[in-house]
Amino acid sequence: MARNSRTLTPKFKVNIFLKAWDIAKAGAAVTLRVRDRKGLLGTVEIGQGKFGWRGAKDKSVKRISWRKLADDFDSHY
Repeated sequence: MARNSRTLTPKFKVNIFLKAWDIAKAGAAVTLRVRDRKGLLGTVEIGQGKFGWRGAKDKSVKRISWRKLADDFDSHY
């Protein structure tokens, strides 16, 4: 059976930014940049006390509490 020679491009791409020495600092967060084929969708910031989402064109981070995030995941998934 012949293989399709066409390569598929991924639908989404996530870049992770984390420095090992930042983990112990107060306020340190993991930053995830979420992209699709057209460009940046938004940025997720995960810290000890918050989960934040900033859309590609937004200036501020929308803070979501861990409790609300867990409730949303439970109700949707």
